[in-house]
Amino acid sequence: MAKELAPNQSLNADARGSRLPVMSSYAPGVLLLASVVAHGASSADQAASPKQVTEAATMHAYVHCDGFAGGVRGVALDRRPPAAVPWREVGFGEKTERVSVVDGYRVIYSYPRTYWFANLKAERSDPARYEEDKRIVTWNFAALASADDNTVLTDFSGRGFTGQTLTKKELGGSTLGITQILSDEDLVIVTIYFMNQEPENRAFQTHAEFVALRDDFVRGYVECVAKKKAASRR
Repeated sequence: MAKELAPNQSLNADARGSRLPVMSSYAPGVLLLASVVAHGASSADQAASPKQVTEAATMHAYVHCDGFAGGVRGVALDRRPPAAVPWREVGFGEKTERVSVVDGYRVIYSYPRTYWFANLKAERSDPARYEEDKRIVTWNFAALASADDNTVLTDFSGRGFTGQTLTKKELGGSTLGITQILSDEDLVIVTIYFMNQEPENRAFQTHAEFVALRDDFVRGYVECVAKKKAASRR
């Protein structure tokens, strides 16, 4: 079975054996999203080079979007630890490859009075490695889809981004789908894990409702990032 694994990451399986990767954690301390909006202006950044400031501003566009898709909220954010290895592992069968990560953030999203809906990771690649990273993650999604007949793979593009979505054909297990969004301009790979919860703790009840909500989330997120990037250039 195909898998995408970070260090210490595990897989989840539903009753029928369909398996999708589960996200790994970032820093052990989780911060409220509102408390880190001013992160780029912190004292630690005051001595940063112009290049570092530009890179930080680019990443902020990817991790400070919420209120879209019917009111989904970013409820927590944490940053990839500075001491973390500058890569993550992607594997299928006996084959494992490394995807570079020079900076990264994780955002948890949920709807009011529900548990987690989405776990989003925005990670910037090493400029010298981005094209190879893109090849690896695109191959990984295709491999996962071909190995599991209970998943559907779709491609999309728009607003300067390309991406893929892998979706289970029915509700089950803890992960219902994964979307990855690629920015050639920013050298950023966004991976979004869409989570399942008990019916009383989620914003959807049927598979069709989940797909519609997921599509609204991806569309709204891409639109938000594109607008924030455009505003930063003014």
